[in-house]
Amino acid sequence: MRTPVIWKRPDLVFPATFDTIFFDVDGVLIKTSDSFRATDIAVAEYVAATIHGLDWGQEHGNPLVSIEDVNAFKQAGGYNNDWDMCYLLSSLCTARLREWKGTPLAERSSQEWAALSRAANLQGHGGAEWVDAVIPASARLDYTVIGDLYHEYYWGAAEMQKRFGHPPRYLPDAPGFVYREQMLFSPDFLTRLRAAGVPRLGMITGRVGPEVDSALERMEAYCGTRWWDVVISADQSPKPDPRALQLAIQAVGSRGGLYVGDTADDHDLVINYQAIKQDSDPEILVAMLVHEDEVGVYQRRGADFIIGEVEDVLSCLPEKL
Repeated sequence: MRTPVIWKRPDLVFPATFDTIFFDVDGVLIKTSDSFRATDIAVAEYVAATIHGLDWGQEHGNPLVSIEDVNAFKQAGGYNNDWDMCYLLSSLCTARLREWKGTPLAERSSQEWAALSRAANLQGHGGAEWVDAVIPASARLDYTVIGDLYHEYYWGAAEMQKRFGHPPRYLPDAPGFVYREQMLFSPDFLTRLRAAGVPRLGMITGRVGPEVDSALERMEAYCGTRWWDVVISADQSPKPDPRALQLAIQAVGSRGGLYVGDTADDHDLVINYQAIKQDSDPEILVAMLVHEDEVGVYQRRGADFIIGEVEDVLSCLPEKL
């Protein structure tokens, strides 16, 4: 039995041929709130406390950054790469506690900052470029150090040695948040999609290098098979560059279908593709897997479907395939 979607665009018209579904990975197929997003927060805390020696009341249990803060910037777009998210959060938190201390800028909420970042992103100047333009240089740590900290928190000591051939530099005993990741779908979900009449399946992910390898290894073990026909990583083309979707379409010979994502960069990937596609190019719809408080946001931005979990995609298929 198909489960209902949260919302479907009233004037929706399916592609004449619907033979493909592409998935984002993190937050859609793999739960990463306790891994990537936890890493984003941990890096910001390490930079503020350990590197800069700043105090925000952490000894009394006060949080520096919340999951809601991270979600606000994910919704803004421009931070699909978690290095960029770590760079943003560590820089913003440092400036609030030091460079902007005692000024209205220090009191501005993450949601307000995210709205400004979104506006810049729509003009093509979001993400790390916006961070560099808005946050004082003295509050911004070297980007490569941010990357090192990100790797060490995410992978942990054992996986760092396995994947990169060297131990951590900053966190020698890091356990690795990667071990917290869980699949968000049942092992036979993709088999059921193919049985429902969708022969072409793939992934377009913001992961890079070993992050992709790790996810694919675990997915294959979980499902007992390599169910995907293509994987486009951020090494090949980062979202929301529409080339990522074009590469996936070309690889599988898609004639039309659906992309499933959970962040602004996922949504903008499809919108950007639709803006440049030729009449002969396949039509790709977009389904957004989001929390209830984000439903109105993606309705206004032009999503075709809004779903609450990835297996709701079964209800996004045409009646006849």
